[in-house]
Amino acid sequence: MWNQVGEKWEFSASSSEVANTCGEGKSLVFPQVVHGIHTIHINNELFLQTGDDSFSKTSAFYSRAVVDCKYIKKNAKVDWHVITYSKYFARINKFPSVENTTAKYYFFDVILNILSAGCLLILAVFSLFIFSRRVENKYVLSLFIGSVSFATYSVLTTANIFDFDIRMIYAHKVADVFVWIGSYSYIYFFHKYGYLGKIELRSFIAAFILGESLIIFGGSPDVVQLGTTIPIPFAFICLSSFLIHSINEGFKKGFDRNIKLGIFSISIFVLAGMNDLLHITGLIDSYMIMPLGSVAGVFFLAAAVNQNIEVTYVERDELLINLENKVIEKTKHLEEALTSLKSTQAELVQSAKLASLGTVSAGIAHEINNSINYVSGAIIPLEKKVYAMIPETADRKMIEKLFGAIKEGTSLTVDIVKSLRNFTGLNQAEFKEIRIQDSVHSIQTILKSKLRGIDFKYEFSPDCIIHGNLVGFNQVFMNLISNGLDALDKNEKFIHIKGSVSGNQIVISIKDNGKGIKTEILNKIFDPFFTTKDVGKGTGLGLHIVSKEIERHGGQIKVFSELNVGTEFLITLPAFVDSNKIREAA
Repeated sequence: MWNQVGEKWEFSASSSEVANTCGEGKSLVFPQVVHGIHTIHINNELFLQTGDDSFSKTSAFYSRAVVDCKYIKKNAKVDWHVITYSKYFARINKFPSVENTTAKYYFFDVILNILSAGCLLILAVFSLFIFSRRVENKYVLSLFIGSVSFATYSVLTTANIFDFDIRMIYAHKVADVFVWIGSYSYIYFFHKYGYLGKIELRSFIAAFILGESLIIFGGSPDVVQLGTTIPIPFAFICLSSFLIHSINEGFKKGFDRNIKLGIFSISIFVLAGMNDLLHITGLIDSYMIMPLGSVAGVFFLAAAVNQNIEVTYVERDELLINLENKVIEKTKHLEEALTSLKSTQAELVQSAKLASLGTVSAGIAHEINNSINYVSGAIIPLEKKVYAMIPETADRKMIEKLFGAIKEGTSLTVDIVKSLRNFTGLNQAEFKEIRIQDSVHSIQTILKSKLRGIDFKYEFSPDCIIHGNLVGFNQVFMNLISNGLDALDKNEKFIHIKGSVSGNQIVISIKDNGKGIKTEILNKIFDPFFTTKDVGKGTGLGLHIVSKEIERHGGQIKVFSELNVGTEFLITLPAFVDSNKIREAA
C-alpha cells in the first residue's frame, strides 16, 4: 500500500523468496515508477538508490531499479522502498520479476530517449538550413520548434544520465511545457496545411493555454500533472481528425506516398501517446515510447514541408517552361514581324525608287523625245537641201555617210527612249501579255555599254508569254543581269539566258561564269538588305525584289552556284497569272 508521508508518497515491500528465483545470468527487475526513487536493501544493507529521496536533484523521470542476481544470495532478504512526490504517480501495476536480460529496459528507458533527442535536434538544424527561404517561415518554424521541444523533453527524461543539477519539480515543469509546445507546433502545422478545422484548433488552444498555465504556475506536482493532463483529450481529437481527413483523402484521390507517410507517422505518434498515458495511469505495464512517437511526427512534418517544396518547384518549373515557350513564341512573332518589317521597308524603298525612276525617266524621255523629234523632222529637209545645193559632180559619198550616221544615231536614241519607257512602264497598262524576250531586249539596250566584251545571249521559245506586270519583270531581269555583270571576273565572260515552256510552266535560266556564291550564304541572298558588296555599292534589295516579284506572279526562283565556276538562277512561272492575285500580293 502507498502511504503519504508529508508531501511524499511511499511504498515498501519485503521478500526472502524472490532471492531463490534468481540464478546466474539473470537480473531482478523492479517495476517502473514515474518520478519515483527506488531504494534496495539486501540483508538490511543498502545496495541501490536510484536518486535523491528529497527530489532536490533531478533523477530519471521513468526510474526503474535493476539488480544483477549474482549480488543476491539464496534466502537473502530483499527490502524495496519507493518514494514519489505526487499522488498521481503513487501506483504500481506489478511486483519485481526475474528476467533473463536487462538490455531492453536500458534501451527503452535511456538509449531510446537519447537517440530520439539526437534525431530531433538534427531535424531542427536540417529544417533551418535546408528548408529556410524555400517555404514559408511559419512551416519552417513549426518544424524547428516542434523538433527542439520534443528533443528537450527527451533529454530531461534521462536527466540523471547528463547529471543536471536541477530540482525534480522544475525539470518536470520544463519537460511538460515543451511537450505541449511541440504538440501545438504539430497541430498548428496541420491546421495551416488544411488538415484541421477551426473548432478543433480553438478547443486545443484553449486547453493548451490552461494546461501550460497550471504547469508553469502550479505549486505542487499534482497541479503540474493536472496541467499536463488537460490538453491530452483535445490533442487526441485533433490528431484523430487529421487521420480521418487523410484516410478520406486517400479513398478519394488515392493513397499516394505522402498520404501513406502521414497516416503512418501520425499513427505512431498517437499510439505512442496513448501507450504512455495508459502506462502512467497504471492501466498497462509498458515502456515510455513518446520520444519515438515524436520523432515519427517531426519526420512527417519534414516530409510534408519537403512535399510543399516539391510542389512549389514543380509549379516553378512549369512556369519556367511556360515562360520559355512564351518567350520562344514571342521571339518567333518578333522575328516574323522584323522580317515583315524588312520586307515592307524593302518594298517601300523599291516603290520609292520606282516612283523616282519613273518621274525622272518620264522627264528625260519627254525632253529627249522632243529634241530627237526636232532632229528627225529636220534631217530629211536638210538632206534634200544639201543635195540640191551641191553639184552633180561633187563627191556625194562622204555626205551620204554623214547623213547615214545622223539617221543611225537618231534611230538608236529613239530605241533607247522606247526601252526606257518600256522598262519603267510609262506607256504600258499594268497587266498585259508580256513577251519575255522583249523585256530582256529592253534591258540589253539599256545596259548596252556594260555588255561590251561579254558574251551575252538570250534565247526564248515563241510561246514564252506571260500575263503579268511588265515593270516587275523588267526589274527581275535588270537585277539578275546586273548582279551577273558584277560577278564576272574572268577574261572570257558570258551571261546566257534561256526560256522555254514545259506544260503550264515557263522555265527561265540565267547563267553566268562569274566567281560564284559561297555555300554558307546561299540561303541568305534573298533576305532584304543582305549584300556581299562593299558599303555604298549595294543595298541588299536587288535579289529580295526579284524573289518577291517572282513570288507575286506565283512562281519560284532557285539558285545553283559553285565558287570560281559560276551561278545559275532558275525561274519557274505559271503561263497565266490572275491579275487580281497580283494586286492582292502587291
